[in-house]
This record gives sequence, structure tokens and C-alpha cells, in this order.
Amino acid sequence: MERLTPRDIFNKDFKTSLRGYDVDEVNEFLDIVIKNFEDLLEENQQLKEEMKKTNRGQRSTSPGSQSDAAIHDILRRLERLEQMMGQ
Repeated sequence: MERLTPRDIFNKDFKTSLRGYDVDEVNEFLDIVIKNFEDLLEENQQLKEEMKKTNRGQRSTSPGSQSDAAIHDILRRLERLEQMMGQ
């Protein structure tokens, strides 16, 4: 199946016949379809970029950064203990 672009939708011509569709109504609907299609393409692209960033972040996560998180957690716990001791 061929991939459509917003331009393909915009440039599509329909034949009219005696009992055909209202051309203005079809054009208005196609304008809505084009806008929705453009929005979905943009959202899709953003999600792909987000996924790439996330994947890169996971690859760059090293045991060192996990240790940093553990150290941060320990420091937070120590701070809470100090606060409790001071009360």
C-alpha cells in the first residue's frame, strides 16, 4: 500500500456525476483530514525522536550512574535521620 502525504490528499481529484457528492462538503472534509493527518505525522515524528533519546539514554546508563542514584538515596536517608535525631 502506498503511503499518503497531506499533499496527496490535497491534490486528489474526484469525478463528479449527476448524483455525485457535494464538492464543497467533500473539500471541507478533506481539509479536516489533511490537518489531522499532518498532526499525526508530527506527533509520530516527535515520538520517534523521544524514543531515540530514551534509547540513547539507556545505552549511556552505566553502573556508575546507578551508584550515583544509590549514593543520592543514602544521603537523603541520612538527612532524614539527622532531622529525626535533632527533634
